[in-house]
Amino acid sequence: MKRYIKNILMLSFAVLCLAGCEKFFTQYPTNSVTKNNFYQTDDDFNQAVRGCYARLKSNMSFHLTALAYRGDECIQTAMTTSNQNQYYLDRFEENPSCAIMSDIWNSWYSGIYRCNDVLNQIEGKEITNAAKYKAEALFLRSWFYFTLYRCFGVVPLTTVVVTPEEAVLVPRCTKEQMLQRLEEDLNFCIENLPKTRNEEVARVTTIAAQALLGKVYLTFGMYPEAEQVLADAMEDPEYGLMPTTADVFDVKNKMNKEIIFALYYNKTNDHGHSFWWDSTSESTDRTNPTQNLRDLYDKDADNRLSLIRDWIQLEKSEVYTEDRYVLKKWYDNYDQVYIEQVGNDFPHLRYADVVLMMAEALAMQDRIAEAHTYMNMTRQRAGLISLDLTNISDKDAFIKELANERGREFALEGQRWFDLVRLGLAINHFKNLVVDYKGRVIKYDNISEKNLVFPIPNDQIEIVNNPQILWQNPGF
Repeated sequence: MKRYIKNILMLSFAVLCLAGCEKFFTQYPTNSVTKNNFYQTDDDFNQAVRGCYARLKSNMSFHLTALAYRGDECIQTAMTTSNQNQYYLDRFEENPSCAIMSDIWNSWYSGIYRCNDVLNQIEGKEITNAAKYKAEALFLRSWFYFTLYRCFGVVPLTTVVVTPEEAVLVPRCTKEQMLQRLEEDLNFCIENLPKTRNEEVARVTTIAAQALLGKVYLTFGMYPEAEQVLADAMEDPEYGLMPTTADVFDVKNKMNKEIIFALYYNKTNDHGHSFWWDSTSESTDRTNPTQNLRDLYDKDADNRLSLIRDWIQLEKSEVYTEDRYVLKKWYDNYDQVYIEQVGNDFPHLRYADVVLMMAEALAMQDRIAEAHTYMNMTRQRAGLISLDLTNISDKDAFIKELANERGREFALEGQRWFDLVRLGLAINHFKNLVVDYKGRVIKYDNISEKNLVFPIPNDQIEIVNNPQILWQNPGF
């Protein structure tokens, strides 16, 4: 029972763990900071909210690599002892015992606990920036819950820190309850988040809540509502498209006007990370990203192709004296002081997403001519010709092309799988997908409706042992 409470809804410990404490729910901090003496000042709550942001990074590899294998961006060509969970995810053979499922479940409920703790503690206190801190915590909690919903379907939902006895009685919510919670919380965020960034550039502003609510509405099929909130987001003069997609990922211009919400890393103060998508070979015969992903691009015209096709050779360093190459989209060099760290940020929401979500909202209302206007914004930036009704007038054909455009624009950004599911294309797409890997044909025709969500982690099912509270998703 203890493990269930820790992993799902988290114990009501009388402790606040500051950002960076990895054993947040298993032990008291050695400095004896408790809720009774910590949550007192504006700075206390500021530090606590930073702890909520920090939890976003606890499982970022899920967005970077696991979802790439789940979609058609990357492929596991063979199963080994080290990659079996990603292999199962890639081949639609995942099961409730898959470690990836437990990892993301635990990480995001840990984040939800931190947010609920801040929200519970701030009520009734006279704190200068109370509304801002509450809005940030609600945005982050919404992000965690929405991501859980997209992965597992309905999940246990609580807005307070619960006792051990209460935790095991919280059932999976309904779709209506999830939508209501996300809608109410994100509307509060829209009203109370700052309009512009401050010196802490990675903290969210109003447009982040608008963009996330737009994606929530699209996911729940509420297209007029999505159109309205996305139109509001596009009125923000602080944000817009960069000249090229490559400019978005330029490490010399981090958190630029296109980045709305991102995992922020700073290699110069020991808060960077190791390389993403690197290799010691300059061979062009690479498995990933897949040829299927590259085939989405016009190889002669689309300037985005080089981001996921070309590998840049790094300057040699004390750490790496051999030849080393990094995929262009995620290129950075090691810091001169922290010589094992680079500082790419990982965007979760950017302005191009707002633009293409608007195209989706309009297309789903059969307004294809208007939808073309927004899809053409990213196409033109990529060097492609504009499309109109003479090219695509049918709604279904437009949605397929929109999925392809999103695939090109957001390659390796953790969006492709969720896009195909939301647009209703996943099953047909993968049933017809054939990968030719060095003469070996790999098919994905085993996909079915059950694979549109992941299985609930088996350890949680077994500990609760009550299908009225926590039941397994059908087919698993």
